[in-house]
Amino acid sequence: MYFNPALYLILKVLMFNNKAEKDAYKFEVQSVENQLWHADLTKLSNDELMRMYNVISSGRYEFARNAWYIPIGGDHRCPIMIAKGYKAPNTPERMFEFEGTAKLLEHEYRHFIDAWDFGYITEKDIEKAILGILELRNIEIIECTA
Repeated sequence: MYFNPALYLILKVLMFNNKAEKDAYKFEVQSVENQLWHADLTKLSNDELMRMYNVISSGRYEFARNAWYIPIGGDHRCPIMIAKGYKAPNTPERMFEFEGTAKLLEHEYRHFIDAWDFGYITEKDIEKAILGILELRNIEIIECTA
């Protein structure tokens, strides 16, 4: 069965009790889904999204901005590096490896990284987007197996 995001949005909006809640949710979903960085997030697996979400929701780690090259002086990683499970380099050899990996990821997740590095999105924005993506994926799976 084909999953129709527009139909899902309509059904979700109908579940709210009042018009203000419906309008707020509809605006939020549309504005997030229209962002290119959101499309980059959807490329991540559920495990990767959960890894990023757990780090965000715990509040114990501060993601770095503009930390794609030569992250000297501690653990400086962006949300994509966290999601992918890459550790901060601690030797020159690993630094070289880290930079190569960073270049590949930077190309693949360009919109997300730009939005993060330039401060267009916050951890709260990412957290909401991850929850929305995971919710949509779970509904899609249920519809496909039923």
